Amino acid sequence: MIPRYFGRTDSPLYGVYHPPATTPRTSGVLLCYPFGQEYMRAHRAYRQLALLLSKAGHHVLRFDYAGTGDSSGELEDMDVNRWIQDIDEAVKELRDTAGSGTVTLVGLRLGGLVAAAAAHNQIEVDRLVLWDPVISGRKYESELLSEIEAESAFAEALHSGNRLTEDGILHYNGFSMTRRFRDTLAALELLGLRQERVSRVFHVVSHQTDQFTELRNAWQAHPGYRYQHTPAPHDWNYVDNFGGILLPQPVIQAIVQWMDH
Repeated sequence: MIPRYFGRTDSPLYGVYHPPATTPRTSGVLLCYPFGQEYMRAHRAYRQLALLLSKAGHHVLRFDYAGTGDSSGELEDMDVNRWIQDIDEAVKELRDTAGSGTVTLVGLRLGGLVAAAAAHNQIEVDRLVLWDPVISGRKYESELLSEIEAESAFAEALHSGNRLTEDGILHYNGFSMTRRFRDTLAALELLGLRQERVSRVFHVVSHQTDQFTELRNAWQAHPGYRYQHTPAPHDWNYVDNFGGILLPQPVIQAIVQWMDH
């Protein structure tokens, strides 16, 4: 593992590069994190995934978006459009480092939605992995607001700190979304982000939902699209008192196996 800063000199991003641990392939894999508490819960899973992919010969880079983790900036100054640009910077860094002939984006939850937007809009990538992706930015926010409303009914919202303030800031599980962030997020709908530029898409889910089925039906005409249900723990936004993480090995193994085909 090689930690590094890259990107803009005035606003560098932090990443960890995992070089191939065996005969190198001409392929790079960029891991795009989810948001907030889900980032915390997924950190070990992404590290495990990166290690297994590097053992299979891939060049792997996992990184923090601007305003998150060890990257520069403050979260309240960011929006989703900036994070799409960050993925562009990370793809360039991966290509420069590894000389990669192909690049695959792997996105979990909100990371899947942002990665799909990046691949659709501007970034030349070859393959896309969507792991339990957020299907709609607007619906994602509605789900968080519904959770807050449910907590309020049981007087739990005050204790948790989850709330929507008068200035439009959504606080959830210790992280905040400004009105600008929420507006740019609401503009993203995975159903509309068709991936004609991407040769292969792996849509892997740890549980089945109507939204996942809707996406499968919308994208199944893509010649390189594959849907796979691999049951595994998936309570990404759960908060406990022990800093609990999720390590869904069945899904991790499924992604590694798909990358080998």
